Amino acid sequence: MRPLRLLTYNVHDLTDDAAAVAHVIRSCRPDVVCLQEVPRRLAAGRRVRRLARECGLRWSAGGRGSGGTAVLTAPGVEVISSGVGRLPVAGPLTRTRGYSLVRLRGLTVVSVHLPLREHERLAHVAAVLQRLRDAGPCVVAGDLNEPPGGPSWAALAALVTDPGGCGPTYPSRAPTRRIDAVLATSGLAVTRLAVAGPSEQLWPQDLRAASDHLPVIAELAV
Repeated sequence: MRPLRLLTYNVHDLTDDAAAVAHVIRSCRPDVVCLQEVPRRLAAGRRVRRLARECGLRWSAGGRGSGGTAVLTAPGVEVISSGVGRLPVAGPLTRTRGYSLVRLRGLTVVSVHLPLREHERLAHVAAVLQRLRDAGPCVVAGDLNEPPGGPSWAALAALVTDPGGCGPTYPSRAPTRRIDAVLATSGLAVTRLAVAGPSEQLWPQDLRAASDHLPVIAELAV
């Protein structure tokens, strides 16, 4: 049985080169895509749907309340249910924070984009963990805005852990920091975890043109 291929990708509001983003995603041949920084303002829904269509995927979760996250799925992936969850924002409300979630057969997938401030990241992690408390096997994927060993990674480890082996993901032009991650519950076998690249016929110029982040691929035996 072919493993489930999951991709997480911060697409920088599609402000760099939307066609390059679609090329990168298609080249990775994903079953599930967790996106961060999808468009949220002018014609946002139309732009996300267009991206999904150009990648041969469906827009399965995201939109209002998702905080700029989304989940795309391949046509052969059965989505049992989907939704979004709002996350707390300190101070004056300027932008909604949230996450996107899909439930597949035997697996729940959450796309997250944690904020820059540490205390807000920890509050968001606590809310996501509460939502997933009884979810069974699950994956949390996204832009954590801190490297491994940070407090958010430690808090998430109460439920999902880092399979390891992945290189730096940011910035795409000269990556030095690993802040994009795919974390899985202990019962899930992650058979591959890597930054997308030559194995997907993607080269540095492709990835630099698409976004300021590099995409991360995980293959899971589910």
